[in-house]
Amino acid sequence: MKEVILSNLSVDLPHDYFVWIGRYQNADWHPWFEQFNSVEALIGNGRIPEIIVLSVQSEEQDKWLMMLRQHELTALSLILVSRESPLSSFLGNGIWREDYKEQYQSYKLKKQQIKLNFQDDIVHKLLCYLWCHHDAILEPHSVPARRYLYDYPLLNAWGVSPEESFAWLSDLQKNNWIEKSTLSNRLRFCPSCHSGHLNYIDVCPQCHSIDTEQQSCLHCFNCGHVGDQALFRKLNTLSCPNCLQNLRHIGVDYDRPIENHHCNSCHTLFVDAVVEAECLHCKVSSKLDSLHVRNVYSFQLTAHGRSLVRQGRSQSLFSLAPGEQMVSEQFYWLLDWQNKLAKRHHQTHSILSVQMLNVAEFLSAEGEAKGFAQLDALQERLRSVIRVTDACSNYTQDGLLMLLPMTEIKQLKSIYNKLFDLKELQSSSKIELSVKAISLPANIGENVGEWLTDQLLQAKPM
Repeated sequence: MKEVILSNLSVDLPHDYFVWIGRYQNADWHPWFEQFNSVEALIGNGRIPEIIVLSVQSEEQDKWLMMLRQHELTALSLILVSRESPLSSFLGNGIWREDYKEQYQSYKLKKQQIKLNFQDDIVHKLLCYLWCHHDAILEPHSVPARRYLYDYPLLNAWGVSPEESFAWLSDLQKNNWIEKSTLSNRLRFCPSCHSGHLNYIDVCPQCHSIDTEQQSCLHCFNCGHVGDQALFRKLNTLSCPNCLQNLRHIGVDYDRPIENHHCNSCHTLFVDAVVEAECLHCKVSSKLDSLHVRNVYSFQLTAHGRSLVRQGRSQSLFSLAPGEQMVSEQFYWLLDWQNKLAKRHHQTHSILSVQMLNVAEFLSAEGEAKGFAQLDALQERLRSVIRVTDACSNYTQDGLLMLLPMTEIKQLKSIYNKLFDLKELQSSSKIELSVKAISLPANIGENVGEWLTDQLLQAKPM
């Protein structure tokens, strides 16, 4: 139950805090809403709503959507609108309908799984937003009146200017947190002032004048004269204005040259004009290959981006507590050192490999929110069996290596049982696990990584 204070009254809600802004349109399937006449009134209230429904005219709706996304309290909220508007598909999360509950439950569960601090960090805020909202994609918005031609309204709301947004998103791609979804357009910009408002004009290849025109010409074979066809006409016959030779048969007495363009400035005849781009802002003319080309994409979260949001730091599906995991190079060094100790002191150690085989299929079947919740349960089960002296390392996004000192393979049965007990508790789709074990001491050789890979390929699942 949620408690909301309205004036001096305390109201227990049968659900989370829902808000309606604008003219209320009652329906028998509606939940309880606190109603506001403006976004300013909601923000002044100081509470964080889970669902916001906007019911205003299109122009005001776009203004209020931008205000809601700008404010920290409502930046990630599920915002639904009663009607579409120019910016509703970029800043809102759909139309308010009777089947809202499924969308809301998915949003609520995903929001609860966020471990990434997004306060005062626009990058983290974007990743969390794309995670929270089902099938959310950062879409570009066409603004032909502006020199940049396209922007991203969500980034604009968070203070990233349209001119900066493309480079900003490129940095997120390099970190493998977002990836391209679809190519929306390919733009060309002035190399001088970076405006996309260009006028493509045909110019003379000789003097670059724009005063050109198409012209039908004839070529006299007798004297070689080339000129405008109109000058060759004499009554109903053709004759060369230069040598006065009658031209009767095309291909014998004359032909039509391929140069059918004429420059009125320098009188050059040419086949094809040269195309140049003149900037409508700075008036600089540029060759086409000098223009700056920019591809405009929509973006979505990558698997690494989802992991960062859910785990707050790690890029792997397996994320244990700080201090329990190490990078591969350190883990390999530790294996080599422990192997030498095992040989000298007649000790036995074990290396355990846990690999999830069907993560993509599992998440597709269960849905991201529910699927990742089950992956979190798997990690909790792993944490219950890891000792302080055990060392762990992620060798793939879906795989975990554990070094268990002073442990024989036959003692790993309890770990195996705990992992597979969790698998049996799953209702429909199941996470398929491959668990393998290797014993130390062994003849590792100089390259620990190659030896480990070979041994895991040869080892049979437990």
